[in-house]
Amino acid sequence: MKKLTKSKPLPIGEHLLTLREAATVLRLNPRTVRSYVQRGEIEARIIGERWRFRRGDLDAFFESAPRHWDFRGK
Repeated sequence: MKKLTKSKPLPIGEHLLTLREAATVLRLNPRTVRSYVQRGEIEARIIGERWRFRRGDLDAFFESAPRHWDFRGK
């Protein structure tokens, strides 16, 4: 029987995405992602004068998004 070992957590830098990477994951324009951040709909932090995103926060945003978008704006 194999012994289970705990793996070391990955360095935090491997969990963070740039604005452009986050936009690619969500298949949105970076300006749109920035707008969602400013409205508080996506969690992000400014680190080193740049927006950084956790993949888990992007997944949470996607899961909470409505199934049908209203393109008339908010």
